[in-house]
Amino acid sequence: MKKIIYILLLLTLVIPTSCEKMPNEVVDDFNLGINSDFLEYTLVVEFIDAANPQNPPQDIELQILDNENNGLLDSEGEVEFSVDAGIASFILNPNSKPNGPEDVKSFNLYAEAPGFLPVNFQVDFTENSKDQNLTISMVNTETPPSGVGSSIENLNLSNGTLNNSATIEIPVSDEKITGAAIKLEPGTIFYDANGNQIFGESLNINFTHFDASGDASLSAFPGGFTPESVIGENGEEENIYFVTAGFASIDMDIDGINVKEFSKPIKVTMEVDSNGFNLDTDADIKIGDQIPVWSYEVESGTWVYEKTGTVVSNNAKMEVSFETDHLTWYNLDFYSYTCYRSNAITVNAPGSSMGSYFYTELVYAYNNQPVGYYARKRMYLYDGAQINYLRVPNNIPMKVRIFNGSNWYNKGNLITETEPFIICTESTTINLPSSAFPQLVSAEVTIECPYSNFKFKPSYWFYYREKGARWWNYGYMHSGKFQTYRMKTATTYEFRTYFGGWVTTEYTLTNNENFIDIISDEICNFAL
Repeated sequence: MKKIIYILLLLTLVIPTSCEKMPNEVVDDFNLGINSDFLEYTLVVEFIDAANPQNPPQDIELQILDNENNGLLDSEGEVEFSVDAGIASFILNPNSKPNGPEDVKSFNLYAEAPGFLPVNFQVDFTENSKDQNLTISMVNTETPPSGVGSSIENLNLSNGTLNNSATIEIPVSDEKITGAAIKLEPGTIFYDANGNQIFGESLNINFTHFDASGDASLSAFPGGFTPESVIGENGEEENIYFVTAGFASIDMDIDGINVKEFSKPIKVTMEVDSNGFNLDTDADIKIGDQIPVWSYEVESGTWVYEKTGTVVSNNAKMEVSFETDHLTWYNLDFYSYTCYRSNAITVNAPGSSMGSYFYTELVYAYNNQPVGYYARKRMYLYDGAQINYLRVPNNIPMKVRIFNGSNWYNKGNLITETEPFIICTESTTINLPSSAFPQLVSAEVTIECPYSNFKFKPSYWFYYREKGARWWNYGYMHSGKFQTYRMKTATTYEFRTYFGGWVTTEYTLTNNENFIDIISDEICNFAL
């Protein structure tokens, strides 16, 4: 019975019903003869190693932090979540779908993996964003990506006390344009989250610093630049966005017990890029500028204003230093305010008869830096499509950019971009040329289980690539049908998707219209 329920959810066979039902109630209305889209809202999250996107982190543990009424389910209709080969697949419980065009259903996801910094990110569902796919970058502290540096140190203690001063540094390198350092004073005692002194003979320090520019560094920025939960200077929650000047994660433990506070303040120093942007002055950062310092609790996804630092000169470099008596992750960030929902960006694509997936970015006009992880994603675009964003910067010029690649690490060539505009108050149009839609290729997929006379046409996500190619593209089929401008005839493609386990196949597209019958033991054995 559980397998049939899973196939109902996963492959969207028809469930004719006039009321909302829980997944385990759906089987009563099961009809094998007709197809429909029971799975209105789906989410695929791809976790990657920011330094090596082809090899995802292993042993990822995933939590939904605010899953009210089991609103988000895994693709089997369960509330236990797992990650397989870097992919996690979800559906939105029908009882939790948006109620109208202004309603937004949001979920915070927290993921951690051995050797990687944890991540906390938010997913938003609206009536116009039903097929969600996200790429989440994770940083391996031993092999970080370009723009990120890491230092793992071990300091001797005497019954929990540091006898000598210690400075941990992350230097500038060919892959790193700014450095950072932390300094601990002799006699420092360490405390846990409950204020209890931690005794031991060894202090383990994992110190990671992020440059304020570069795709790999910015894609791995924790929580994004338009976070949901921010406690501002007045101590109240505010709707703001960040323009970063540098970020550091600092983790310490003694015999596996996490350090949260110190008896003596530690000094944190971060270099500042001379080409960095000061949002307050609308100019490059200079000596004497004031930059707010923010702390970040990755477990909750909450940012808190701590203090303001001053940019000073040291050995011909600019830097900001500050002291802290508690341990968290720290960020140098200029900030301003957001609007909750952007105005619409309308796609003008007169050369297309159908749509296709494109990699898109919402960026600041002054430096083409993406606003955050949620503003760099694959979108299904077509003539007349409306693009909207949530929690976007107000009163600062933005641009939408469209590429012919598949992701930030494989974005390909820029196809088109908007003129700078104020996204909260101005609507605009983005023009996709006919060259972006070279040849329409379509396919209709039927899954066959011959021993049971069981056939169905799935509505679900999949990945594909030209055989032997390096990078995968994302696709989605509705009732077994998909159309794309990214495939060519007389070409063999590899396909993969997840049916309680990875299912892979390959197929040679012989015509512009293709009919594909798949006999899959994996799917049929699982379904029946």
